Amino acid sequence: MPYPAKNTPQLIDAVLSRIALGETLAALGRELGFHPTAWGMWVRADEALAIAYGQARDLGADAIAEEALALIDLEPPRVEGRIDNGYVQWRRAQVDTRLKLLAKWSPKRYGDRATIDVGNKDGEALRVESNIDNAALMVQLAEALRSQTPKP
Repeated sequence: MPYPAKNTPQLIDAVLSRIALGETLAALGRELGFHPTAWGMWVRADEALAIAYGQARDLGADAIAEEALALIDLEPPRVEGRIDNGYVQWRRAQVDTRLKLLAKWSPKRYGDRATIDVGNKDGEALRVESNIDNAALMVQLAEALRSQTPKP
């Protein structure tokens, strides 16, 4: 499918409003007939569009987070009186995928942030910040402390 080379106000409005609803740029490009690379060039060339796009992305991230919450809140179907475990795992995978994407797309708002303060004998503090999960951070910290400890 050939992609149009120029943007229009109608196309810009459609993309921004649907990005704010949580739709992806790639899916919109396929449906509305523009290439995501062209969109990137338009955004870089127009500061007002860049600001509007950033705001739409923030709103879209919130919409995806709300969608994840709605997915996990759905009552699972029952099979012979028991909850369908396959359905529960499927829903969990959907929610986990959305949350992981949000953490990558918007780490300041949706990423896992861990901060640990460790002091030495002189009272100086070592501050460790990371966007990884707490368990992995604790393992790394323990390994670093073990390597600093003199062996008898």
